[in-house]
Amino acid sequence: MGDAARRNVALFGPAGSGKGTQAEFLNRELGVEHIATGEMLREERSRGTELGQALAAYLDAGKLVPDEVIVAMIRHRLSDPQADNGFVLDGFPRTLAQARSLQELLVGLQRPLDIAVVLDVPSEQLVARLSRRATLEDRGDDTPAVIAERLRIYHDETEPVLDYLSQSVPMVRLDGSMPVDEVGQMLLKAIA
Repeated sequence: MGDAARRNVALFGPAGSGKGTQAEFLNRELGVEHIATGEMLREERSRGTELGQALAAYLDAGKLVPDEVIVAMIRHRLSDPQADNGFVLDGFPRTLAQARSLQELLVGLQRPLDIAVVLDVPSEQLVARLSRRATLEDRGDDTPAVIAERLRIYHDETEPVLDYLSQSVPMVRLDGSMPVDEVGQMLLKAIA
């Protein structure tokens, strides 16, 4: 499916499915830009800017940040020359409105998605992973109530995005409950 060095990938899965880990793996293996909306938002919050303070209320409650804010942040990152060798979107798009905005943005940039990959992990395993991460990384957005809300939002808001994107982008589902290295190898094969 084209030059492996130019990969435009959208990586999906609920919180705790390993999207960030696998996106970093693709960054190292293929040199594609890892664009993680969650990380971008947490970074902005930690800066204490006006935008960061506004974002904190959404993040701390496990709610989705308004689409126009996320789309503007993504537009900025995709316009950066670092994304010229391809990109992996981690945690975006999460809503149908974001998916439509993304498709328009990518057409304008002449950088269409090559593939969408979904990491499927059973809910019990997600909760265990997120609880462990909360302890190890001191993540305030991984409390039990927030975890439950994030999983609910994923199923309600993001699952329809997968249906929408599958109409125009090849989609692959992988077993994200496998060991990290095995998931990475399956991912490389899927996008080759």
